[in-house]
Amino acid sequence: MATTTDEPLPLHELISRILAPEPSFQKPKGLLSGLGTMQALNQRLANQPLLDFINATLRGISQVIFVNNPLSGLLILAAMFIQSPWLGGMSLVGTASATLMAIALKANPGAIQNGLFGLNGMLVGAAMAFFGAFGNGAWNPVWAIAAIILSALTAVVMETVGTWFATRFRVAPLGIPFNGVMLTFLLLLAFVPQPFFDLGPPPPPFPAGAIDGFRLIQSLPIGLAQVFFSDKFVSVVLVVLGIAISTPIGAVVGLLGCAMYLLAGLLLGAKPDELYTGLWGYNAALTATAIGGVFYTPNRLSISIGLICAFLASIASILLAPLFSLLKLPVLSVPFAIVTIGCCLILQRSLPSLVPVVLHTVASPEEHRQRFRAAKETIASFRQQLRAALEGKQRNILFEQATAAIKGDLRYIFDAIDRDRSGFLSTQELATHLHQAGKVLSEGELTYLFNCMDRDGSGAIDFEEFGELMLRHQRLMSRYTEFVTYFLPIDVDADDAISMQEMNTALASLREPPLSEDEITFLQEQTGGQALTWNRFIEVLLLT
Repeated sequence: MATTTDEPLPLHELISRILAPEPSFQKPKGLLSGLGTMQALNQRLANQPLLDFINATLRGISQVIFVNNPLSGLLILAAMFIQSPWLGGMSLVGTASATLMAIALKANPGAIQNGLFGLNGMLVGAAMAFFGAFGNGAWNPVWAIAAIILSALTAVVMETVGTWFATRFRVAPLGIPFNGVMLTFLLLLAFVPQPFFDLGPPPPPFPAGAIDGFRLIQSLPIGLAQVFFSDKFVSVVLVVLGIAISTPIGAVVGLLGCAMYLLAGLLLGAKPDELYTGLWGYNAALTATAIGGVFYTPNRLSISIGLICAFLASIASILLAPLFSLLKLPVLSVPFAIVTIGCCLILQRSLPSLVPVVLHTVASPEEHRQRFRAAKETIASFRQQLRAALEGKQRNILFEQATAAIKGDLRYIFDAIDRDRSGFLSTQELATHLHQAGKVLSEGELTYLFNCMDRDGSGAIDFEEFGELMLRHQRLMSRYTEFVTYFLPIDVDADDAISMQEMNTALASLREPPLSEDEITFLQEQTGGQALTWNRFIEVLLLT
């Protein structure tokens, strides 16, 4: 369909009218790739409210440890029921309550479906089950009713305070709804006389003793399961399995975070049973996972920073515990929230080359890693083409490397357009082919497309020129979504253009050297000194 303005469609859209769509860049298969986030299931259930609600509830359970997968949620829910039917029931009720409140508030449907509201409700339900069991005892209806109300309240806090926080600071409101609601409730119970809720006596101090190395190793997965208030063997196995089937990277990084807790505990002289029970290991696991793969692409730098922050969260857990106890409060996940949010804010300003994942595109660490690889391969190829252009060398790199079969396919398309069999394509032949294919272009768009394909300016398009541009387009479009998603955070000033400084930030994040003066001059000539908008950037990638 012809455009109604003088501005032609972007080059990659014009080329797509000649070529059949290429399959998207595929996620790696195999045991170590994990199930990911199963977004296809979300699409299938979008018009089935009951099943979609179950799906959102299960995702909310697993989202507590940054896993967005309903099968993982089901395994973790089973783990909590095995740990205690009271714990499992309250966790389920809390997740469902928060999800229903989010639906009533007409919150973002995608956020609801992916469990971002349910996770805070699940934590409230699990915490209420834990504290209620030590006080009034399990299955007390007063605690269950309170859990429903407080879980629903976390959805309100998430929709208001959480949305403001994410918009203002570009950081997820990690633990703010849960910690805010739960600590306020417990503070009221501790200092306001009332006859309904009994928190029970304070737990006895841990006994001193010698460190058992084998039990320390056993405590690593226990620390991970303590995210869900679980420490029984079968429950621990199910929690680790639930994480691993979705994101093996997340499971490994979480366990490494628990190791940081052990290190901090040993250095600070924590008592052995504190370490064996993984009592505050969950804060370290959450911190390591958040920074080492969820909000940043998992690589050596992000995982290293994540482990350092896990160590700091562990120290904070141990040091804050006695301070919170003065107020008769548990630390909950406050150390995780403080350290992780603080780290993200510091990294935004001090290490821009560690590119964060845009919040609405957060998926699994494996998917973030795939986006990184797609961006790195595309940019590496672009730099190779750019160097060749600066040296005045032949730039039909992809065409020269193409197999005979691929060249045969390109020849078939080329010959279909080359009606006079001259071996060159004219503007008229291009127009006729597009018209017959039902792809009508304006005269300006046709001229623009022809000039882009006629790379040597001869007035005609030969087979190599045609083939090179088609191959570049196919390769870029096959990983377009991953490439674009990775580059979204680069535009820090949100001006819809990529400055040379922002481009160098992107290159640094991909472990590429910064642009040289010659490269900058060449790119400025290519863009005519205009702002490098996204479509212009894609055009430069295709034509350089």
